[in-house]
Amino acid sequence: MVAVEKLDGKDLKIVSILMKNARSSLREIGREVSLSPSSVKNRISRLIEIGIIERFTVDVDHRKMGYEIQVVILITTRPGMSEPAYDALYECDAVTRVYMTAGTTNLVCFVRARNIEELARFIKHHIEKLDGVEKVETMFMIPPHVQPI
Repeated sequence: MVAVEKLDGKDLKIVSILMKNARSSLREIGREVSLSPSSVKNRISRLIEIGIIERFTVDVDHRKMGYEIQVVILITTRPGMSEPAYDALYECDAVTRVYMTAGTTNLVCFVRARNIEELARFIKHHIEKLDGVEKVETMFMIPPHVQPI
C-alpha cells in the first residue's frame, strides 16, 4: 500500500487553485492561502516531488480549433483484448483521453473530429478494426454554453 502524505488545508487549497488555473501566480496563490510566494513555491515543489501534482496541463477548446464534434465512445472488447485496444487508441491523434474500466464496457474513449464524416472514418477505420472489439457505443458531447444559431 502506498503511504499517503499528510497534507494540510493550505496544501489542499493550493492544489485546488492550480486545478482551476495552473497559471496562477505564486503571489495570487499566496494571497488566497496567506503564505509568501516563496512558501507557496516550496509547497508546490514538495507536492510535485511527492507525486500529488503530476503535471501542469492546458485545457483546449477544440471547437475553436475546428473540431466541432466531440464524442465519448464506449468500447466493449472480448476478454483479454482491452489492453491492446487501449494501447492502440492511446496513440491515435483523434483521441484526447482513453480509460480502461471495469464492468460491461472495457474502454471509455474521448474523441474529437472536425465533422461527422471524419468521425465516421475514425470509427470505421480505427475502432472497428481493433482486434477484439465487440461493441461500440458513441455519445455526442454537447458543450454547456452552445450559442443558438
